[in-house]
Amino acid sequence: MTAPAFRRLYLLVIVLHLVSDVALSPFYPQLFERLFGVTDMSATGTYIWVCRVTALVAMPLWGVVARRFSMASIVLWGLAVSAVLELMIAAAPSYAAFTTLSAVQVAVTMSFALAYPAFVGSGTDRMRDVMAHTYIINVGTVTATVLGAGIMALPNPRWGIAACALLYVVLFAVCRRHLPRGSGGPAVRDEPAPRTDADTRSGAASADHADEPAGGAADGAAGGTAEARSTRPWTRPALLLPLVAVCAAVLAAESARLVVRPFFTLYAEDGGIDPAVAAALFLLPQLTVLAVLPLAARVHAVLGRALLPIACAVAALGLLTQFLAPGLALLVLGRVVFGAGLGLGHVALDLRVFAVTRARGPAFAAVETVRVGATLISPLLATGLATAGLGLPLAVGAGLFAVLSLLLIALPEGLDEEPSTTAPGGGTGAAHPSPTTHETDPAPVPAREPRSRNREEEDQHVH
Repeated sequence: MTAPAFRRLYLLVIVLHLVSDVALSPFYPQLFERLFGVTDMSATGTYIWVCRVTALVAMPLWGVVARRFSMASIVLWGLAVSAVLELMIAAAPSYAAFTTLSAVQVAVTMSFALAYPAFVGSGTDRMRDVMAHTYIINVGTVTATVLGAGIMALPNPRWGIAACALLYVVLFAVCRRHLPRGSGGPAVRDEPAPRTDADTRSGAASADHADEPAGGAADGAAGGTAEARSTRPWTRPALLLPLVAVCAAVLAAESARLVVRPFFTLYAEDGGIDPAVAAALFLLPQLTVLAVLPLAARVHAVLGRALLPIACAVAALGLLTQFLAPGLALLVLGRVVFGAGLGLGHVALDLRVFAVTRARGPAFAAVETVRVGATLISPLLATGLATAGLGLPLAVGAGLFAVLSLLLIALPEGLDEEPSTTAPGGGTGAAHPSPTTHETDPAPVPAREPRSRNREEEDQHVH
């Protein structure tokens, strides 16, 4: 199977993970009422919390599993089990059974989150891959919501839920046919693509080791040897700080992004805006993200590591404008500015995540766990703030983005430097950028003997 076709399978897994997570999320109250006669609004909150806590617990466990099994094996087993669970959920006789089975399915499908680093690690253009994922997240969210609305429009939503099992079955059959079992992925290339100065400045070049075969990168793998396992960056105390720092940045950015969502439409309506216009304003930042993404590579080439703090500052300005907006015009402007900051910041932050984790499963699982944790923190924070004032979530979100921007600027340069050759496998650069520094290539590492490299490729696992 060709490398592009192999990578497309991982994209399909990412899309399926997004659809299963988003499709019915706007319709849970109506779904529970139609299926089980449950009208208590707390039932929706309980369901969401159970699923999110399950995701928070499951993600690091999948990171551990990824050390022992190839991404292909994890994907195949996950798809097979998810198909069965989807049918069981469709036939669930009660709300309690529906919630329990959904939590189990969330635990299983969190394994699909590892397809993202596998997709990025299998390519040579990191900027392109991160932008492709960002497009998928934003377009896929809208598409999944339309699919959920279609399911709810059926005379019996159970049939629509059961039909979703076919998606898992079809993708399982395709992956079983084409994904190589017993290895991390196909040997896309024997030697890494050369890094150019343009690639470095644009953030498009891969941050993998110069001597690392791309087949291992396909699943974020460093190789199956004991030597490779002993040099994982997240196991070295001196190199753990960048991973902790990028996790903190993800927690702050995700919390700031999510805290403004639950009560925005109420805030807009409280200012005299029509509910339909408020709903359109709610989607405006996401549409702005899609509009600015084509510019992300060029902006990153100009700003380099300074893009992330600048994007956070722009997002903060957009939220502050919405908080202070006296009318519809400034509110629209604030939403657009906020969306621009989100789009560019998403790309910059993901590039930093993969620079630190080197697209390896366990380290990425730590970051993803923190990201899921933000979904638990933000609703509580938003509710507490909104009870004091509907505009306060916007103000606090602006404050979080502003503080994060200042911390990213003030971060010492030493943390942004590449690790020395004495620590192979270490994370590259810092989790947070300094606007005065630029991306640097890792120090050259002597090439391994071809026979030794081939032995490692045969025993690859996701790391």
